[in-house]
Amino acid sequence: MNMNGILEQIETFNINDAMSVLDEAGHVLTQTETVVLAVLCAVGVLFALLGLKIVRFWSGLLGLLLGLYGGIMAAYYLGIDEMYVWIPGAVLGIVLAVLGAWKHRFGVFLTVWTSVSSVCMYIIRPTDWMWGIICLAAGLVLALLSVRFVEFLAMLSTAVCGAVLGGTAAYYLIPFEGQFIHIIICVALGIIGFLVQLLIESRKRRKQNLRKAAEIREHQSTANEVEKARALVDELDKETETEEEELEIIQFGDGDDSEDPEEEFDELDDELDLEEDDESEEDIDDLDEESDYPDDDEDEIDYLDDEEETDYLDDEEGYLDDEETDYLDDEEEIDYLDDEETEEKEEK
Repeated sequence: MNMNGILEQIETFNINDAMSVLDEAGHVLTQTETVVLAVLCAVGVLFALLGLKIVRFWSGLLGLLLGLYGGIMAAYYLGIDEMYVWIPGAVLGIVLAVLGAWKHRFGVFLTVWTSVSSVCMYIIRPTDWMWGIICLAAGLVLALLSVRFVEFLAMLSTAVCGAVLGGTAAYYLIPFEGQFIHIIICVALGIIGFLVQLLIESRKRRKQNLRKAAEIREHQSTANEVEKARALVDELDKETETEEEELEIIQFGDGDDSEDPEEEFDELDDELDLEEDDESEEDIDDLDEESDYPDDDEDEIDYLDDEEETDYLDDEEGYLDDEETDYLDDEEEIDYLDDEETEEKEEK
């Protein structure tokens, strides 16, 4: 089968025709139909139960399929050679898959839009392009709302879409027939899927809250430890300050007990001055005592006044005067002196 045949089958595919074939009474499923329905049932159940949990995977898968389909169809209608029509589809599909898996909100937007539009087309089963546009518009509105209400609309849309897909596939696989059974299976699967996703999300939120509480507790404990450390440092600073003050007081007291060298020198000078003053006073006293000695002189004067002493002195003076006069009156001595004078004159 060439590319043109595949493109013609994709273009002429009609969901009403496929459903009418399966709805025929007494229709026996072929092996291919059984495999396809089993795969669709498993995908629908997983989509209903784990829509939000693995939304990045679903958005990547849906982006790849939608990009591939839209790119190939656009290239086909633009008249590109059938050997290269897959290139634009592959590029567009890869881009949408990467964006859907990378950006969470974009992935939710793409998933909600695809899910709601598919459910609308399945329920309405449009026969012309007008109803198809209405289904796409309804999906786009909810997709835009999902940007604001991410979790709720993602869970609701995936649960409904997975229930419709899985429930329908399961209905055709079981041996029971009836429209009521079909509806019950879809509704039950949808409710179970939404509740399971809600339970998973609540556990996720609880874990996040516990983790956040643990972080807050750790932060608070760290802050408390920091405060304790600061208080300990402050106490140590106060203790060091008190010790320094005590040391200063001790040093100041030692400084009072031990005088400075200058003060010691001043004290020595004062002592020396005092000793000198004492010595000077003693000298003055000695002088005063010596001034009392003239009384002894008076005794001596009295002694000199004694008559015998005066007589003795008078005798000595008379003796000296008589001898000296006698010596000078000697004629021989006078002649000798005259002879010496004449000799000196002659020599001159």
